[in-house]
Amino acid sequence: MKKIIIIIMILIAFISIYWYIQKPNEEVISISDEVYLVIGDSVFNENRPVIKEDKAIYISFDIIKEKLDQALYYDFKEDMVIFTNKDKVIRYRIDDNKATVNNKDFYVNTPIKIIDEVPYIPDEILINNYDMDINYIEDTNAVIADKRDSNYVGGEIILEGADIRINHDRKSPIVLKDIPVETPVLVFEELNDWYKVRTYDGIVGYIEKKYMKIALTKDIYKVEIKPIEKNTEINEKINLTWDYINGKPADLDSISYIYGLNVVSPTWFSIIDKEGNILDKGSIEYVEKYKSLGYEVWPLINNDFNPDLTHEILSSSKSREKLIKEIVDIYENYNVDGMNIDFENIYLKDKYLLTQFIRELYPIFKEKEMTVSMDVTPISVSENWSLSFDRKSLSEIVDYIMLMTYDQHWAGSPVAGSVAEYSWVEESIANVLEEIPSEKLVLGIPFYTRLWKVEKTDGGEEVSSQALSMESANKFIKDNNIKLEWNEESGQYYGETVIDGINYKIWVEDARSLQLKSSLVNKYDLAGIASWRKGFETEEIWPAISNAIKLN
Repeated sequence: MKKIIIIIMILIAFISIYWYIQKPNEEVISISDEVYLVIGDSVFNENRPVIKEDKAIYISFDIIKEKLDQALYYDFKEDMVIFTNKDKVIRYRIDDNKATVNNKDFYVNTPIKIIDEVPYIPDEILINNYDMDINYIEDTNAVIADKRDSNYVGGEIILEGADIRINHDRKSPIVLKDIPVETPVLVFEELNDWYKVRTYDGIVGYIEKKYMKIALTKDIYKVEIKPIEKNTEINEKINLTWDYINGKPADLDSISYIYGLNVVSPTWFSIIDKEGNILDKGSIEYVEKYKSLGYEVWPLINNDFNPDLTHEILSSSKSREKLIKEIVDIYENYNVDGMNIDFENIYLKDKYLLTQFIRELYPIFKEKEMTVSMDVTPISVSENWSLSFDRKSLSEIVDYIMLMTYDQHWAGSPVAGSVAEYSWVEESIANVLEEIPSEKLVLGIPFYTRLWKVEKTDGGEEVSSQALSMESANKFIKDNNIKLEWNEESGQYYGETVIDGINYKIWVEDARSLQLKSSLVNKYDLAGIASWRKGFETEEIWPAISNAIKLN
């Protein structure tokens, strides 16, 4: 008898535990006692995400940056918030009704304000910049912010007893109880037997599937995807060459048609001090001459490769704005078609500032219908020369990225080697294509080589080099009867000789090596090719490149 009683007690215990486990939580809680923010299916109710004052609604800068616009920029030193897109750069000063769009003044009724050291952006500005709806729901104390191009799936309550819970678990608290049948909701996500939903008055949570029907059985959360905008100003592959201008006036009589070339980039401009003054070596006659031959002209501007100077300018929003105005004035004065930005040797700490500078510059130049291109190095571990480029972000805000695939072995390299061997060039392309779309990537190739001297010393070897144009390299090879052999890995002819006990080594750039590298443009469907530099090539180079990238 005792055994039977024990068994019954155990069964009762198991039944009680099972019933307790299965019993749903009936606790009803409030999402927030104060006004809270809803964006999509995200709820923000801590650290004052939103503030309602009179007729204005203010949303925290940090949330807008996190959820809507990672490019949104706040300069706390200069009390300025900057919005950028492909068409506009808009600067708002804190507590100031005056703002600028592409350097033109306009007025806002409700300015941005600082509360507890955090910028809060009013709904007027957000609606204008992000094409969104922002509404306050008095019954729930929710502010709902949605972009107008959002495309959410709709659903409807079909059974009585439907509750919305904090999590997809019947033991989680209820945030909305006994939702009436036929109540419409928005559906964001499917999780086993649950849907993540949002009511039209801003309640977000999970509801069991059996209580709902939805309009679609797939694509539970969908946002409109816009097609990638491709630059259509140049329909054929780009064939650009950089024309190094050393300060002397260009010899206009020496300018003649070059087979296959369609863009020339003279190295005219350098930023020379922290005030943003620009060294100008430009020539209107030069532009007119090249345009008469059918070429576009995209002059190059550099940062003097000075990291301290670059930091001084980029770290100030006012300095960036002033510099951009000066740059665009200069480019307009010469009536050119585009620009090429060659900022190198930049501190890693300024990586984000460099990207912000280009974000602010691009809309101004596009308004002037100029093409904007930027030079970057291959990916490496060098902080100042490689890691300081946010290649992915930069490619999203310029028309073209020029990949400078040369100086694999640079002037001060501790070992002799090719300036740009084929395998290294291809590897460099493959690496950056993980960050840059092929239709924006232009392959940079060298018209020079290095003559390496390897001398024996007591401590081993001393390596030095000098850059040679193709003509100079050919002369050295001929004068010293150097026998050349084709090297498959480098995709170049290689030769060496010993003169007065010094070993000379050379990896030759010629029509064959450059045609081979140029073929990578088609292999990876790149936007084109760029060469450094005009005047270092021999005559047969141009048809070799043009034919390789399928130009006329």
